[in-house]
Amino acid sequence: MKKVLGSTLALAVLLWAMTVPWQDPAMNVWWWRNQILLLTGLGAWALMSLIMVLSLRPVWLERPLGGMDKIYRLHKWAGIGAIVLSLLHYGTQLSKDLLIALVGRPVRAPRADWWLNTFRHLAEDMGEWAVWFLAAMLVITLWQRFPYHVWRYLHKLLAGVYLVLAFHAVVLVPPAWWAQPAGAFVAAASLVGVLCAVRSLAGRIGSSRRHAAQVVDVQVHPSGVVELECRVQGTWKHRAGQFAFLTLQAGEGHHPFTLVNADTGDGRLRFAIKALGDYTARLAQQVAVGQQVWVEGPYGRFDFRQDRAPEQVWVAAGIGATPFVAWLESLVANPAQAPVVQLHYCVRNTEEAVFAERMQQLCAQLPSVTLHIHHSDVTGKVAADALLASAGPQASVWFCGPQGFGQALRDAMQRLGRGQGRFHQELFQMR
Repeated sequence: MKKVLGSTLALAVLLWAMTVPWQDPAMNVWWWRNQILLLTGLGAWALMSLIMVLSLRPVWLERPLGGMDKIYRLHKWAGIGAIVLSLLHYGTQLSKDLLIALVGRPVRAPRADWWLNTFRHLAEDMGEWAVWFLAAMLVITLWQRFPYHVWRYLHKLLAGVYLVLAFHAVVLVPPAWWAQPAGAFVAAASLVGVLCAVRSLAGRIGSSRRHAAQVVDVQVHPSGVVELECRVQGTWKHRAGQFAFLTLQAGEGHHPFTLVNADTGDGRLRFAIKALGDYTARLAQQVAVGQQVWVEGPYGRFDFRQDRAPEQVWVAAGIGATPFVAWLESLVANPAQAPVVQLHYCVRNTEEAVFAERMQQLCAQLPSVTLHIHHSDVTGKVAADALLASAGPQASVWFCGPQGFGQALRDAMQRLGRGQGRFHQELFQMR
């Protein structure tokens, strides 16, 4: 993520630097203000166009970026970066009156005769309102208690906001830029971004990977976890550890859930859903056998088979056990392919250990996988260092669960001098 964001911003800085007349004798405060406007605007536009590409859930980027969960994380931070740069851009624009009071009015050269100047004031006004909308979206996105179903509709409007800002960017780009690489970049980024925005507004995101399905089984566990089994219509293939977007109600939209089962070729998919919010808390009362649903996917590259470490530690915390159950199911058919694994299933109590019995049955058929079940109400909170100590220093770690627990494992690896490159985590946070 850091490499992609850094490279995008570095490209924007390079393109801007190629447009700057560094020997300009008028390099006064007004000259610098104009250059800051151009630089922040170009950087924000580069990130916004990246966001629009990522919003299409491009499967072809999963391999280089590490999976759709990583793409969503990049999408989020690119959005935050774009909004911050947009606010800096707008703040620099508002500095005009203050600078006039401090240093006096600038001496302006006659504006070039350029046909887009006809729309200049409209583009400025539209850009101002768009920035205020972006600032509001930043606040409610970071405010996790804001209702998801409302946020989802507001987030969808960002494609329309991009179209507004595309008009703003194209109209206000300095005419001289169009003969330089910076202008070519703005044109290309705008064209790609607009096409992505139109596809988003037309509801075509993920349409080629969307399948009709029917609920064939519903189980509600005492812990509140709801297990759904669906049968997909048409051809479906997935790898253990992948996830899919499940739409149970059109008004609520789709939600991502890890597939709990290995692919058996019969189109059957199992999801385990924990009550973590308003939508999932109501799910047990709103889903029934025979109900028609939509499944989009599969996505993700959370796959232990890409690992070449001599030993692996799998840490499944609570509902984060779902990809590991699918992994175990996929290995039972060929136990010789199973790596040497220390599997830790961490739960608060027996009631929360929804997958304990299933894991025990599967691990009994896999001699190289050793299962440890930790109940914190009995033995206390499990220590990250203790989990890592169960395997050798060259072991890799695969984790799925709460973000705080994942960070604790990262910190433990650092304390023990183990490379962060051997830590793999599914970043199941789509907002």
